[in-house]
Amino acid sequence: MVTRQYPALQHRAYRLLWSGLLVSNMGTWMQNVAQSWLIYKMTNNDARYLGWLGLAFAIPMIALPAVGGMLADRYPRAAILRITQWSMALVALVQAILTLTNHNTPTLILIATAVGATLLAVDNPTRQALIPTLVPRHDLMNALALNAATYNGAALLGPAIAGFLMGIVGAGWLFAVNAVSYLAVIYAVSQMPAVNEEGRTPSTLSDALLGGIRFARSHALTAVLLLTSAVLSLFGRSYQQVLPIYADDIWHIAAQGYGILLSAAGAGAMIGALGMASLPRITPNGRNLKIAGTLFAVLLGCFAWTTQWWIGVLLLLCIGIISTAATTMIATMLQLDVPGHLRGRVMSLHAITLIGVPSVGGLLITSLTTLLGNGSDSRAINASGAPFALLVGASSVALLFVFVRIPLRDTTPASHAG
Repeated sequence: MVTRQYPALQHRAYRLLWSGLLVSNMGTWMQNVAQSWLIYKMTNNDARYLGWLGLAFAIPMIALPAVGGMLADRYPRAAILRITQWSMALVALVQAILTLTNHNTPTLILIATAVGATLLAVDNPTRQALIPTLVPRHDLMNALALNAATYNGAALLGPAIAGFLMGIVGAGWLFAVNAVSYLAVIYAVSQMPAVNEEGRTPSTLSDALLGGIRFARSHALTAVLLLTSAVLSLFGRSYQQVLPIYADDIWHIAAQGYGILLSAAGAGAMIGALGMASLPRITPNGRNLKIAGTLFAVLLGCFAWTTQWWIGVLLLLCIGIISTAATTMIATMLQLDVPGHLRGRVMSLHAITLIGVPSVGGLLITSLTTLLGNGSDSRAINASGAPFALLVGASSVALLFVFVRIPLRDTTPASHAG
């Protein structure tokens, strides 16, 4: 766990931010469930809309994190977070009002998703760049694992609660709950004292936008890690986009079952995050990363052809554990390889691979589902095509980790990464 010997103000700031994110992310997961299920049912189980929902999220998360990283390296990060968190709360509130008054449509859901992703493209690199200023460097992997736990722990409870409540109060109230949940982070940021963000230097517009790319091009480890993260997200972590198909068309377990599937993956991710946070002997290096990535591919391939939903739940639990271990190692190795004044810009590239690319993968996997499926209606096409689509993704991830060469490097804190 994060050491308590670090300066008290930074330690308190990290605890406040961690707690606020745990609450807020639970609301975000509830909204994610509501959006996916709502648009799926609004369009008569048209899997293409799940892909378009992912694309509406992916385009801003691929195009704009570089701007977010630039802002994080030039302006006070806590101030940026206040703006983004209030704005995301407003977007969720508008969605709640539209849904509760029966004015929401698939098009409006896609627009709201794109706006929320635009804000997240600024918010995420800022938070990632802020964490190393709040914890000692030798505890960085543990802190990043705990940070992942705020999202993955929320994924344990949020979907289950959403699946239960959606049939009782409807999607509109889940949007409203998410709007309120942002207040937890807003409070945490408002109580955050000024922290040391040394290393930030003014830059030209070109350097501000392209500095992270230039660094990655000249540092083999950073480049390979970003590429690995992108492929893992595109072909592997995008599996969640077809879970509504497994819940509704393959296993027939409805919205409650969809919530259980997401919660299983969230529970595994939470276990993986807490394990990475509490086991300092786990070394983030290329060998361990290749083991985790290969195992992820095997588990995903097994899930693709599972005929019993309860076996699928167990596999998703294991997938969540391994996925978090792999992504945490990638994030730690990146943070330790990047100098402080470039951290926001490089971590914005990581945000693209971690958050934006899976949504592109969602469009890819739902398109493959439609292409590879057979049947006379959308349900039959989805049920027959989804396993083949997931198998293509699992095979691609397996090939990546079998053949990729991750440069060897001592991952102890580097002097330049301050």
